[in-house]
Parts: sequence; C-alpha cells; structure tokens
Amino acid sequence: MNKLYTKSFGAKIFFVGLLLFSVIFKAQIVINWTWNWSANDFLSKRYYKDMASVHRKLNGYAVLKTGLMKRTKDIYIEPNQELTRISSGLTSKKGDILNFVSQTSYDYIKYKYPIVAASPLSSGKVSNLLVRRRFSKKFDSEKENITNYMDTTNYIPEGERLRLIQQALDKVIRVTLEDETY
Repeated sequence: MNKLYTKSFGAKIFFVGLLLFSVIFKAQIVINWTWNWSANDFLSKRYYKDMASVHRKLNGYAVLKTGLMKRTKDIYIEPNQELTRISSGLTSKKGDILNFVSQTSYDYIKYKYPIVAASPLSSGKVSNLLVRRRFSKKFDSEKENITNYMDTTNYIPEGERLRLIQQALDKVIRVTLEDETY
C-alpha cells in the first residue's frame, strides 16, 4: 500500500511539474514545415458528394423562389411605397405650416404676454416668462409631431397625414387662443 501511494504521488508530481513548466515558461514549439504534395481524403469523399448534390437542389430552389418573389413584388412592395409618398403640394406647404406653428403663434403669445412693458400704462410681468415657456414647449411639441407626420419613412396614407396635420394645427390654434378643451 505504501508502494502504491508512492507511485501515484510520483505521477501527480510529474503532471504538476509539467503543468507548471508549460504555464510559467510558456513552452511552445513552432513547426513551420510545408509539404509539396496533395492528399486525397478517401474517407470523407462520400460526404463531399452529398454536399454537392444538396447544393444543386438548393440552387434550384433559390432560383424558383427568386422568380416567385419577382412576380409578387407588386403585391407586397407597391402598397408600402404608396404609404411613403407625399404630394408635392403638401411638401411645398411644409415650411409655411412649421412657420405658423413655431413663429406666428408664438409671436401672438409674445404680444399677449409681454415681459417688459411697452408703455408706462401697460403692465409687464416677470411671470410672463413662465407662461411663454409653457406655450413654447407646447408649440415645439406640435412642430415635432408635424415634422414626424411629414417624414416619408413613416408609413401613413396621404389622407391620414392631412388629418393628423390638421389636428395638430387645430391644437396649436386652441392653445394660442387659450381654449383649454384640447
């Protein structure tokens, strides 16, 4: 029993020493040797033939699917292109609409809530800054909504775009006139 313990202990020391040698000294042997001959892989030749036959079958399947996709292109792609089109009249009015939301409406608010009194008889309030900021945030929000409605990457029909823009403009007018039913 003592002899068996000594043999296994010696084997353990050998493997631990081998491990330390490979880790500490990073023992590597690099062999850079090339042969100038080709070898045939007789054992896997059958698998290569199977792969080639499957490739031929898949190639025919891909050609068939490509033909089907070209015929059904009008069904799937054309309706989506209709949703990205915007009429030229609407795109030409985009600048005017955004100017109305951000400039004209806000100019009315600036006139209605002055910060500095224009005349000695009118009252200028510092609290009007907060009122202007609140209106400015609402107008900026609606301007961003209208810009998103006019974006061609949003799939929205033309009539729906017009309805959404009209609702945004209606909301801007109600906010400007301080009608709190929006």
